[in-house]
Amino acid sequence: ERAEQQILESLSSVSMRFELSNEIAALRPLIMVMQGHMRQLGVCDESDIVRVSTALQEALVNAIEHGNLELDSTLRELKDNTYQKLGDERRMQEPYAGRKVHVTAEFDRDGCRWTIRDEGQGFNPDSLPDPRDPANLQRVSGRGLLLIRTFMDEVSFNENASEITMFRKRTQP
Repeated sequence: ERAEQQILESLSSVSMRFELSNEIAALRPLIMVMQGHMRQLGVCDESDIVRVSTALQEALVNAIEHGNLELDSTLRELKDNTYQKLGDERRMQEPYAGRKVHVTAEFDRDGCRWTIRDEGQGFNPDSLPDPRDPANLQRVSGRGLLLIRTFMDEVSFNENASEITMFRKRTQP
């Protein structure tokens, strides 16, 4: 164990790629792997790891639900569980069922970078309602990107926003 600990202390970077199905249940184990690498490289303290994990969860759920399954957030406002039912249906039907979420994670002693790409149509991030607007405070949805932008140091999208890149710089000395 001591020899393993010594060699892990010399680890300077890790790069990983994942191809995920549209199952939300697969996200928790993936995020736990990410947390382990953040701890191993001493990138963040525990409270920041929780924040970063929240941002990762939001980005991954967005890629599945809004990207690959093309679920409209306004359906969450309905009380009849339409959003969940439609998501369950689309997980089983093409073209949605065959779509993947592509995740690249890069860790080093300076920080962490994640790129998450779905195979959906994309969207315009500027068209989303402002979650800080009092008119939107009671809405069930619309806070994911706010959390991502709050907890990450840099956030950018590709041309059609089917891909998000997030960077968190090192906060621990």
